[in-house]
Amino acid sequence: MGMREEGLVIRVLGAAYDVQGPDGMVRCVLRGRLRRQADGPQRPVIGDRVEFERVAPQEGAIVAILPRRTALVRREPLDPHKAHVIAANLDQIVAVFAAVPEPDRFQIDRYLAVAEANGLPAILCLNKIDLVEDLSSFQESFKEYEALGYPVLFTSAITGAGLDRLRERLQGKITAFIGPSGVGKSSLLNALQPGLALKIGSINPRTGMGRHTTTRSELIPFDGGYLADTPGLRDIGVWGIRPEDLAACFPEMRPYIGRCEFSDCLHLEEPGCAIRRAVARGKISRRRYESYQRILIDQQAARPS
Repeated sequence: MGMREEGLVIRVLGAAYDVQGPDGMVRCVLRGRLRRQADGPQRPVIGDRVEFERVAPQEGAIVAILPRRTALVRREPLDPHKAHVIAANLDQIVAVFAAVPEPDRFQIDRYLAVAEANGLPAILCLNKIDLVEDLSSFQESFKEYEALGYPVLFTSAITGAGLDRLRERLQGKITAFIGPSGVGKSSLLNALQPGLALKIGSINPRTGMGRHTTTRSELIPFDGGYLADTPGLRDIGVWGIRPEDLAACFPEMRPYIGRCEFSDCLHLEEPGCAIRRAVARGKISRRRYESYQRILIDQQAARPS
């Protein structure tokens, strides 16, 4: 048995893994037992901390995956109980939306709910604010998200506004950028560090797909931390969330969970629903409650009967 070392999976290349070890990069494969289980949760993903044994100075075999602090789990919209892990040990998600045209609040709510479903802190980033005519009233209109505990950043890749605050939030953390195509993620990444968007499969605004058809997942070093890039992040806005978990993905609804008349209440039309009562009393925003309903109804409609 060789000596075990610990490292961070920063790149997945089919059956090979680049692991950042104590003294540099080591190209690893999976050791027997792990390889046999590699279809399930035993497959390493970017962000995993692993134990490996060297077989040559820069080659090794992964022998164990260490417990995950967090896992970004992709759930199928048609069956949200089916899931696979696409990244591990992320510290946060930055959800990027363009300030102009006016961002779709329902889409924002859906992205934030996916972050909540994965137990990941989310930062809302409104980009392209150089195009906004009345900035102070625009900023005011996003106070509802700050009241829910989401930091809201207003940025412009053109003027550099808000970039320092964003950079501060990224330092020393493992972060995934998400958001619909065409919101300026690439120009934002390039404004933070020239050439960064090329490393992170930059999105083609016309097709919403990566310009180079890379299937690899990797962590890109950035300011003492890493930015996660994996093809699985591209369509996070249509991921499924288990219906029974959805209310808990809206922070303002959590205090009312378990207070409904029926224990399996989905908070749609059931009598004695504590969440609907809270909406009627103005304790929960009607607009956010409508987002909750729409996510649930969309998923029920998508499911085969």
